[in-house]
This record gives sequence, C-alpha cells and structure tokens, in this order.
Amino acid sequence: MHGNRRHTTEAAKQQWVVMSTRGMTSKAIAQVTGCSHRTVSRVLRLSQLTGSVVQRPLESGCPRLLTAQDAAFSESMKAC
Repeated sequence: MHGNRRHTTEAAKQQWVVMSTRGMTSKAIAQVTGCSHRTVSRVLRLSQLTGSVVQRPLESGCPRLLTAQDAAFSESMKAC
C-alpha cells in the first residue's frame, strides 16, 4: 500500500526486534504483522544502529547568545 502512513506503536516495533533476534526474517515479520517489508527493515536497522526503535530528535543544546557586536551587525544587515 503506497502512501499508507499508519502509526506503528513502539511496543509493536520492539516486538519486531524480538522476533528478529529469534530468527525471523524481516520479510516473514512483515507478512505476519501486515506491515511493509521496508518498514520492518527500517525499524530493525534503526534498532541496530541506535539501540532504540524510534527516532529521537537531536538535542538542541544551549541557545547561542549574541554579543553586542553581533547584534549591531545583525541590525545593520536588516537595513540592506
């Protein structure tokens, strides 16, 4: 099904990882669960790379502080 954007729960994705570690192929997991082979493969690869079955956004870190010189430069550029 092209373009079907159903939400797959984190618990279901974790179950796919368990099924994979017990020897099931990603194609077999897809057939049993009714999800696409590509989706299962992506989740299993993400699990191998990050140890998690869901993508987490990158941490944004501390906001950058402008110096007085930076602020003045920025204001001067608005005039252009």
